[in-house]
Amino acid sequence: MSQLNHETLVQTAYDLPPLPQTVVQLSGLFADPNYELKDVVRAVALDSSLAGRLLRLANSAAYGSGRVGSTLEAVARLGSGTVQSIAIACSARPKRSLNLSAFGLTPHTYWKHSVAVLTFAEVMASQRLARFGDHFPTAALLHDFGKLVLSEHLTPEHSEILQRRNPELSTVQQEELALSVNHAEVTAVVAQAWNLPDDLVRAVQHHHNPTAFDHPMCHGLNIANQLAWQLEARSAELDKGSANLAASMTALGLTAEQWDMVLETGTVRLQETLDVYS
Repeated sequence: MSQLNHETLVQTAYDLPPLPQTVVQLSGLFADPNYELKDVVRAVALDSSLAGRLLRLANSAAYGSGRVGSTLEAVARLGSGTVQSIAIACSARPKRSLNLSAFGLTPHTYWKHSVAVLTFAEVMASQRLARFGDHFPTAALLHDFGKLVLSEHLTPEHSEILQRRNPELSTVQQEELALSVNHAEVTAVVAQAWNLPDDLVRAVQHHHNPTAFDHPMCHGLNIANQLAWQLEARSAELDKGSANLAASMTALGLTAEQWDMVLETGTVRLQETLDVYS
């Protein structure tokens, strides 16, 4: 069986449509820790759809009481990470016609999982459980994007092997066996092609093996992903990821009680977040 050619995957990543100009501008601004709020508002103002989504989210129950009526107030309330993730959402969402069955997914379940991981990441960040960095929400939204790229190159033989689900292997291990690459590595290539920050690139690349990039964003992404697995009752993935989860919980100093709090809060918020990102 032929394995996927790394150069082909890299070329596919670089051939993806470029990020919208608003996203490019925002990413450039947020790369500077001394960015000015007025510049962010100016960039958002060029995209009325984005401005409307930001106002809608800023006025949701998840972000506190007190109505905001301007883009400036919305951006100030939400913070750079959430603003960037909402801006990038259209580029990250799969086409409805995309066949993701090799990964046991549909475009709808893929997107729901991505938004669930984002929701848990935002809860963790809002509770200041660690210093995850401004790009944590965007990393959460994009963490599985490599599956979309891989799906464009799978042969029927590849798909059959992936769907066979060897109980001894994790999803990532099965991908590596069948394809010689896994979706997290491909996601990192895409993030690099889009000129996203290096800490985001490395966090998505190693979120299934967070000790390889011992950074709060990477550990947080691993935890948020496994919280989504628990919500989805993916017990097999939880069992195989238990050692990595323990490592991330220890690295961030999180307790079982904090895990339960994030799970409960994120579960309540999920539908509202799905509505905003739809």
